[in-house]
Amino acid sequence: MSPSTGSPSPVPLRTLPSALLLALGAACASPPEEPYGLADLEPVRSLVAEGRYDEAWDILESQEREYYDRDAQAEFSRLAGEVAWQLGDKDRAIRHYEEYIFYEAPDAEAARLAEERLFELGLELLEGRRKAFGIFPDRTRGATTLLHLASWAPLSDLADDALARVGEWHFQDRQFRDAIEDYRLLLRFHPDSEWADLAEFRIGHCQFLMIDGPWVDGRLIDGSLRQIQEYLRKYPSGLYRDQAEELVQTLEELSAGHHLVVGEYYEDIGNLRGARYRYRKASEEHAETEAAAEARRRLAALPPPEEPETGGAEG
Repeated sequence: MSPSTGSPSPVPLRTLPSALLLALGAACASPPEEPYGLADLEPVRSLVAEGRYDEAWDILESQEREYYDRDAQAEFSRLAGEVAWQLGDKDRAIRHYEEYIFYEAPDAEAARLAEERLFELGLELLEGRRKAFGIFPDRTRGATTLLHLASWAPLSDLADDALARVGEWHFQDRQFRDAIEDYRLLLRFHPDSEWADLAEFRIGHCQFLMIDGPWVDGRLIDGSLRQIQEYLRKYPSGLYRDQAEELVQTLEELSAGHHLVVGEYYEDIGNLRGARYRYRKASEEHAETEAAAEARRRLAALPPPEEPETGGAEG
C-alpha cells in the first residue's frame, strides 16, 4: 500500500526518483484513514541501506510516527534514530532511540545497538563532553537519558552501569538524595551488579554527608550507621572497607552525641526522666565514644529517681 494514497502502487517506491519520493512523503502530512504498516516503511529502509540518509530523513520528517500501527511505530523510531545518528543529529537520535526502547523494541540486535548508542550519548552529555550551543554543558539531560535507558530497558546489560554513572554524578554534585535513589534502584533491580559494592556503600555515605551535627534528626544518623554496618557485613573485604570502618566510628560518636544533646535539653527544662533515658542510650549503645563518657558523668550527677524508670518515656 502506498503511504500517500492508501491505494496499490504499481511501481515499488524504492525504485522511484528521489524527488518523487519527497513529493510522496510531503503528501503524507495528513493522517491516513487506516494506520500504515511495516511495509510502508520499506522505501525508508532501502534508502538507509544505501546510505542515502538525507533522503530518508526528508521522508520521515514529512510524516508522523502516530500514523503507523504499533509495530511500525517501533520501526519508524528505529529508522529515525539510525538516520539521526548517521547525520550527526545527536539530540534527535536520543529522542528516537528512547522511543524505540520505550515501546519494547522487537528486534534484540537493533535494541542492543540503540541501547549502546543511548548510553554513549547520555554519557557524553553527563561528562560535559558535549555542550549546548558549544558553551553550556547539559549534564542533567545526560542523566535523564541514562535513567531512561535504565528504566525502559531494565534487562539491558548497560542498565546498571547507567544507574551507577548517574548516581556517582549526583554524588559528586552533592545531590545526595537523588544519588541515594539511583543506588537503591541499582540494588533493587541489579543486586548482582559489579556496582553493588559501590551502591551499598554510597547510600550510607550520602546519608552521612547530609548530617550537619549531633543535633540533627537522630534517625538520619542511625540510618547511616546501619547502612554502613550492613555494607561491612555484606562486603567484609569490600573496596570501601577502610572508609566504612572510619565512618562507623564517626557515626557512633555522632549517635551518642545526639543522645547527649537531647539529654542536656531535657535536663535544662527539668525533664529528668527524659534526660536519664537519653544519657543511658548514649552510654549503653555507644559505650566507647567520648560522648558516652560525658553522658555517664551527667547521669551520675543527676539526683536519683524517686521511683524505678523503665521504657523510653521522655515526657
